[in-house]
Amino acid sequence: MDQEGPPKLGTILAFATGASVIPPVGFSPQPSIDFLHGHPSSPKQCLPMANTCINCLKLPLLETYDDFKECMDFALGNTQGFGRE
Repeated sequence: MDQEGPPKLGTILAFATGASVIPPVGFSPQPSIDFLHGHPSSPKQCLPMANTCINCLKLPLLETYDDFKECMDFALGNTQGFGRE
């Protein structure tokens, strides 16, 4: 998932909301971002999470941008989604 720009934004949108494009009438509820505080005690805790029912992306606060990017790329590249294309 090393890509940047619009294709990656669509992947992030699908990860956070389950939708690969913005619906014509928008989202309800509006997408939001929560930050996960606390030091991850396991590699699994460094991964971003999403609650697609409420369109919420939950991002861990990590030590460096490189750590964050690695965890984000791993999560986006290894998520199955809902099987919709």
